Parts: sequence; structure tokens; C-alpha cells
Amino acid sequence: MCTVLTIDTSSAKCSVSLKLDGKLTERSSETQRQSAQRVLPMIQELLSEAGIRLSDIELIAVVAGPGSFTGVRIGIAVAQGLSLTAKLPVVALSSLALRAMLTLSDKQCPKVLVCEEAREGEVYFAAFQQSDVVGVELIGREQVALIPKLDPLPRELISGNWHLAGNGWARRTEILQQLESEAVAESYNAPLRNELIVELGVLRYKCGEAVAAAQLRPNYVKDDLVYT
Repeated sequence: MCTVLTIDTSSAKCSVSLKLDGKLTERSSETQRQSAQRVLPMIQELLSEAGIRLSDIELIAVVAGPGSFTGVRIGIAVAQGLSLTAKLPVVALSSLALRAMLTLSDKQCPKVLVCEEAREGEVYFAAFQQSDVVGVELIGREQVALIPKLDPLPRELISGNWHLAGNGWARRTEILQQLESEAVAESYNAPLRNELIVELGVLRYKCGEAVAAAQLRPNYVKDDLVYT
């Protein structure tokens, strides 16, 4: 897989990148909440700089959420449009999985609990372990809930060297008690890197997770969210 385009509009800022022949070039907005205005021009800048056409791309990897609802919808819509135009495969990546992959990579740890702030006192939560095949393997399911409603971890996974990631650990003690688990480090919350989006996208593509444009969906974690 030589030519990969990434799109991340899941936060207040947006970024895109192009991996071509082992070289990664990137663009990101410096103005918050300007994804709709900036993402397509930034992609065109990358293609022009590389001297290639949209049809030369082999894979689109888009961060599908959870995150900013408006931002996620913009990223999905852009990925769908590009995929339809050039008949390109696209892989939708969980922002929670990317957060776990970043922590596993930087902290050299075997497994991670990811918690991100949602709305109305809820948090997004997921547990992951390292996998050579899919990058990070989800344990159980991704959740969004009030802390007392989070599913505890499976009994056999309670103990161990869990690391924490994400911005949702302000109530760390309460969350870990609800999960019936323990952690060995403070939360790691470095910015996501486009190179990891490329890496995870290629791994998931090789595992058969690419879809056609019409099948692409935002990852809201649950279907009945009404946040705007």
C-alpha cells in the first residue's frame, strides 16, 4: 500500500495527510471549527504538491469518531465524496482505537483504557490491547454512558498493567471503581498523529475492513445520541 490519504475532522481542528512512496506530507487548519471550509482545499494542496491525481490514491482512511458530531459528519461526507468520485476504498477508524494505538506506541505498554469526555456528564470508553494484526484489538465494546452505567471489565481482565489515555479521566477513581479495575499510570493525551492514522488504516485494509462509499458511517458509538 503506497498511496494513502487520511482525513481527521473529529476535533475542533482538522488535518489531512498523504503517504506517497514512504513520505508523509500533511496539512492542518490553524482555525478552530473550519473543517468544512478547509479540508477539501488542503487535500487538493497535497495532491498538487505530490503531482498526482485523486485516482492515484489507493486508500482513504478517515477518523469516523467519536468526536465532534459536526466534524465527524464533515469528514465522513468528504471521504464518501472522494471515494465515489474515484471509486476508492475507504476505511473508517475509531478515534478511541487511534488514541489507544498512540498510547501503546509511545508508552510501550500492552493494553490501554481510553476515556474521552462526551456531553451531559457522559464519557466515551473502550479497552484495547496491542495486536500485530489489527494494530489494537477492542476488548468488549465501545461505550458512551454516565460513569455509573459503564460496563465493568471482564473478570479475567481486571488486574494487570492498564495504562490510561484520553481527556475523560477527571473522575479517575470513580471510573476505575465502576470498571472494577486498576491502572498503573496517569492518563496520556498527546495529539493524534497522521502517521498512526495511515498505519492503522493500512492494517485494517489488509484485514478486509475497507468499504464502499455508500457503506461509510460515522461512529457515534450508539445510535440514539441527540447531541448537536
